[in-house]
Amino acid sequence: MAPTAEGTFDKTPLSNLLIYALERGLSGTFELSLNEASVATLLFIEGFPAKIRTTEPGHFLGEVMADLGLITGEQLAASLERLQESPRLQGEILIELGFATEQMVQAGLRGHLDRKLEQLFSLPQETAFAYFDGVDNLARFGGPPVQIDPLPALWRGVRQSPSWEHVDATLRRLGALGVRLTANAQVSRFQFGRNELAAIELFQQKPLRVIDLANSKIVGPSVAQLLVYCLLITKQVELVEVVAEKPASSPQPQVQPATPPSSGQAFARVQLQAKPVVRTPLVIEEMPVNRSASDSRISSPMPAPIPLPDEVRPATNANPPPALPGAASNLDIGSMISTTIQSSLPPPMTAAAAVSVAPEPTSSPAMNVHEAVTAPPPVESSPSLPSEPAPLTAEQSTLKNKILERAITISGQDYFQMLGVDRDATAEAVQKAFIQLAKVWHPDRLPAALVDVKEACSKVFSHLTEANATLSDPERRQEYMTLIKEGGATPDDQAKIQAVVEAATDFQKAEFHLKRNDVNQAYELVKKAWALDPEQADYLAMMTWLEAQKPEFVGREKTLEKIAVLDKCVKMNAHCERAIFWRGMLYKRIDEGARAVKDFKRAADLNPRNLDALREVRLHNMRGGASKPPPGPGGSMRPSAKPPAGNETLGGLFGKLFKK
Repeated sequence: MAPTAEGTFDKTPLSNLLIYALERGLSGTFELSLNEASVATLLFIEGFPAKIRTTEPGHFLGEVMADLGLITGEQLAASLERLQESPRLQGEILIELGFATEQMVQAGLRGHLDRKLEQLFSLPQETAFAYFDGVDNLARFGGPPVQIDPLPALWRGVRQSPSWEHVDATLRRLGALGVRLTANAQVSRFQFGRNELAAIELFQQKPLRVIDLANSKIVGPSVAQLLVYCLLITKQVELVEVVAEKPASSPQPQVQPATPPSSGQAFARVQLQAKPVVRTPLVIEEMPVNRSASDSRISSPMPAPIPLPDEVRPATNANPPPALPGAASNLDIGSMISTTIQSSLPPPMTAAAAVSVAPEPTSSPAMNVHEAVTAPPPVESSPSLPSEPAPLTAEQSTLKNKILERAITISGQDYFQMLGVDRDATAEAVQKAFIQLAKVWHPDRLPAALVDVKEACSKVFSHLTEANATLSDPERRQEYMTLIKEGGATPDDQAKIQAVVEAATDFQKAEFHLKRNDVNQAYELVKKAWALDPEQADYLAMMTWLEAQKPEFVGREKTLEKIAVLDKCVKMNAHCERAIFWRGMLYKRIDEGARAVKDFKRAADLNPRNLDALREVRLHNMRGGASKPPPGPGGSMRPSAKPPAGNETLGGLFGKLFKK
C-alpha cells in the first residue's frame, strides 16, 4: 500500500508532524524508519497519539505506574513474576492481582504513551516517515488505544533534542520583532517547569524579543530560543513590533538619545509600546512542499490554534481496538502548502482541560473524538500516600548521592567527557552514547522517593542533551572544537566567559553615565560589573571612587578607608591607572599633597593622554604644593574662585545629587 505522504525529519521535524496531525485531526499510522529498518510505529486517532510501538526497549507500563505512585515496588515485582509465568498484558495482571483498578491502568497507559512519544525525539534527523491515512497498523498490538495530548512531550522533546536548523530558521525570520501571549493561549497544556512558567509570565507583562528573554536570566539562552520557537509553532504567541518612544507626557518631539562612543548602544530611558504587526506571513519552511514523485512529504506545519478535547467518553474493552474513521475524501496531504506564522490574533481555542498522565481526576483530559472512537474515563482517585515520606533504602541513598555529585562535577567537563566518548568519535557513536546515558539520567525515570533531586537530575540530562546536539552537528562541532582549543569548552568556562563579557559591557555603560554625571546609574552598573567579574581592578576602583563621593564618606577616616581599598586595586593591577589617579584625588582631599602629586605623576606616566592627571600636576606645581578642593566625579578639576568652607569639600553637581 502506497503511503499518503512521506518525508524525513531533517525536512519536517517530529514536532511539526505532531502539530500537523493534531491540527488536521488525522486518523492513521506513521511508520518511522532509519536506513530502511523500522524504528517506530505511531497510531493517531482524530489527531491525538493513541499507540506507539518502538523497536528499542524503553519504559514498561509497570515501571511507569510505579513512578507515578500508582503501584508499589513490591506490587511491580509481583506482577513481573506473574508475567513470566503467564505472558499477558501487564495491565491485565495488575488488575487480576488487585493491585490496580482499570482506571489506574488507563492513567499508567497514558503516562507510558507520553514517555514513548518523548523518546522518539532522540531519533536522528535521517529518520524517514511514511503516513498511511485511515489505516491502523497497530490493531493487534497491545490493548485498546488511549489518546494523550502531545504538547507536554513535544516541549520536552524540543528542549532535549532540538532541531536547531529549524529553530534558527524560524527565529531568524523574527528579526527585531517581539512576541506576546495571545489572549487565548493555553500554556498550561505544555506542563512547563517552574523556570519556563516564570519566563512566560514576562510575555504576559510586555512583548519581548528572544534576546530580551535570554537577558532576563530566568532561563538560559538556549532554552529561551527553544521556548519562543515552541510557542510560535503552536500559535500561543503573536508577533508585535516593539517601538521605543519618549513618555507621552512630554510635548517635545522625540529626540535620539546620546550614544556612547565605545559601545554604540543608546541608554536613554524610553517607554516601550507594543503595536500589532501588519505584514505578510513569515514562512516556517525554507520552501513550500512540492507534490512530486521525489518529494511527497508532509509540509512543515505552522497551524492555527490547536484544538482542545471536548468530553470524556466511557472506556471500551473491546478487542481488537475500535476501527479508525475512514480517510477523508480526496485527501492529499502531500500537496498542502506550508502554513505560516500570522501576526493577527488567532481564533479562540476551546476551554477544555489538557490531557495529563497524572492519576489525579482534576488533571484528566477529555477527548474530542467521533462516536466510533472511545476513550477511557479519568482516574477517580489517586492511591493514598503516607503523610510522611518513607526512609530511603540504601540503594536509593547511593543513587541520590550519585545524582547530586554528578550535577556538581558535570559543569566542569567538556561535551566529550560528559558523553564518555573520544574526541574523534563519529556522530553515530555520540548519539549511541547519549541514548544509553539518557536511559540512566532521564529525570522521568527517577523513583518517586527521589523527587527532591529531580532538578539536579534534570541539570545533568540537560547538559547531556546539549552535548549530543552539538557533537552530532558537524558545523556546531567544528565551532566547539575551536572552543576547546581556546580553553572555554566546559559549561563552567562558558558561564565565566558570559559573565566577563556582560561585566565589560556594564562597565562600559558605567563610564558613559559617569561622563554624563549620572552618578547613581553609573554606580549601579559598575557594582553589577564587579559582582560578575571581581578580578578586575578597574571595576572595584570606580565603585570605590563613586562611594567616596557620597556625603557620609567625606570625613578623613572614611576617606582613608576608601584609599585602603584603592591600595588593594593597585596590588591587583600595578598599572591600574584609574585606581592610582582616584587615590591621588582622595589624598588631595585630606591634604596629603606629596602623596597626591606622586599618584598624579604616576597616572600621567601610565597614560600620557590623561589630561586630568597632567592638569593636577601643573596645578600642584603652580600652587607650590597647596591642596585644592577635589574635582567632580569624572575626575576633571576646574579651579574655583575660592575654596569651599567647612565640610563642603565635595562640591559640584555630584555632591548635590547625593545630598538629594
